[in-house]
Amino acid sequence: MGHIEVSGLTYLLPDGRPLLQDVSFKVGDGAKAALVGPNGAGKTTLLRLIAGELVPAAGRISCSGGIGVMRQFLGPGTVHDLLLSVAPRDVRETAAALDAAGSAIELRDDEPRQLAYAQAIADYADAGGYDLEVVWDVCTTEALELPFAQAGGRGVGTLSG
Repeated sequence: MGHIEVSGLTYLLPDGRPLLQDVSFKVGDGAKAALVGPNGAGKTTLLRLIAGELVPAAGRISCSGGIGVMRQFLGPGTVHDLLLSVAPRDVRETAAALDAAGSAIELRDDEPRQLAYAQAIADYADAGGYDLEVVWDVCTTEALELPFAQAGGRGVGTLSG
């Protein structure tokens, strides 16, 4: 486990303008945190500062344990695909089963397939999939100014950072 503590962090752009100014926060051992904000707000820069790739103009960063930053990638997937890829395994598995059951009904709509689809919906709900979609809606609304229902189909290649 590890922790991150940022205190009074300031980062200046090459032209001298502040991108981040007097930023302070703690993420304790075992805690999970999300970094959400509009495009260009400095989220990626903050992560690069924490990873030691950039040097702040002022402030202090303290990390313990195994801290890593996973690079963003631009691929053919959607926002929904990306969020689902970092969801717990049972949510990913039940989402895949739900998609398969939905596709099966599109091929032939009969009672056994309807029952399988209903079970897949229940399994996804039991795994916390719909609860997670509420969190995703808050995140996409805050970061992209779009509800998850609209942002989910957006290609990750259209996002900055």
